[in-house]
Amino acid sequence: MSPDDVVPGPVDVAAVGAGAAGLLAAIFAAREGARTVALETRAKPGAKIRVSGGGRCNVLPSVMELADFHTSGSPRTMRNVLFSWPLEEVRAFFERDLGVALYVEEDTGKVFPRSDDAREIVAALLDALRASGAELVAPFRVVDLAPPAAPGAPFRLVADDGRELRARRVVLATGGLSLPKTGSDGGGWELARRLGHTLVPTHPALVPLRTSDTAWTDLTGISCRARLTARRGDRVEEQRTGELLFTHRGFSGPVVLDVSHNRTRPGAGDVVVEARWLPDEVDWEGALRRGGRGTVGGVVREHLPRRLAAVLLATAGVPPEQRLAELTREQRRAVERALTACPLPVDGDEGYRTAEVTAGGVPLAEVVTKTLESRVVPGLHLCGEMLDVTGRIGGFNFLWAWVTGRKAGRAAALAARDA
Repeated sequence: MSPDDVVPGPVDVAAVGAGAAGLLAAIFAAREGARTVALETRAKPGAKIRVSGGGRCNVLPSVMELADFHTSGSPRTMRNVLFSWPLEEVRAFFERDLGVALYVEEDTGKVFPRSDDAREIVAALLDALRASGAELVAPFRVVDLAPPAAPGAPFRLVADDGRELRARRVVLATGGLSLPKTGSDGGGWELARRLGHTLVPTHPALVPLRTSDTAWTDLTGISCRARLTARRGDRVEEQRTGELLFTHRGFSGPVVLDVSHNRTRPGAGDVVVEARWLPDEVDWEGALRRGGRGTVGGVVREHLPRRLAAVLLATAGVPPEQRLAELTREQRRAVERALTACPLPVDGDEGYRTAEVTAGGVPLAEVVTKTLESRVVPGLHLCGEMLDVTGRIGGFNFLWAWVTGRKAGRAAALAARDA
């Protein structure tokens, strides 16, 4: 449909946002027989899908458990939503329904299209949208959303250019603030806030962490396996294992992104991120206690890159040429700490510019679990990144988007049909 046109008469369902959650909401609403419109800010929908996974689109994880997700609300509510569309059925939707061949990356367990091309996912979703009978209006940036003026009256949606649309039910699926180059601006949260919703404070998640310590930034390009522990005092907040990449700004790689939300959320300045290097492959304590004429530097360099070994020994205050047999108890403990519980000197993050998702948003307590309908504004449904749920890296946030988009779209359509 031309962006100059306005859909005549009230539609049954308007999905605001044509990303992962919004496209699923529109597809499944239309499949339930509802007259459905998907409204997208940009001329081309699915921008965040196209850039995900380096352009490959990690569309799903191959396995999932509740611990892969985080919310400040009720874990039980989150579980009930997630398990309402089992992972194997979501995968079947892409493979059998959309006709996209998928494969599992062996070393990570991530699921990708066999083409390794995110554009195939977007194209398949848009084909399904057209086949469902839903209409796509793009660009149409909603800047005002007025609730029904009377029982049975429609919502009024106003675009930034003055065009208006009326809908009996609205699904907000506008995403968060992450990757603003794809059009994410948090506008949906502002609409929800104006309508009376509260917001869990938002912050970047799955984001690289920064340091101003040049000893660490000089390690740019080095990658190694580590177990990271986010610790607040004596309490372990989270622990993950994976590849850590040193960058010219600090720390990145899957394991850093996974634990990053522990440092980026409001009030997390006292959280320390500790690294144990190669936790599953080396008994550091035993290696340092073996004695003999070998040096501590030689032992560490057997298993870690030379430049990283030098930084860790400098952190411990032990010269690399120190012989193992001559290590004092204090020196050995200092080296052990640097190798098994090394605090990373984190003093910031890369922000929304590079964050893969935004944490926070509308609390789960403010939506009905079975329908994702707002408890504040009847007829309004919320899904995807709008809600206060964040998954770890590996396709988990896409899974949340697919599941909640489908749930919100179907519920909105059935309610509009039965009204």
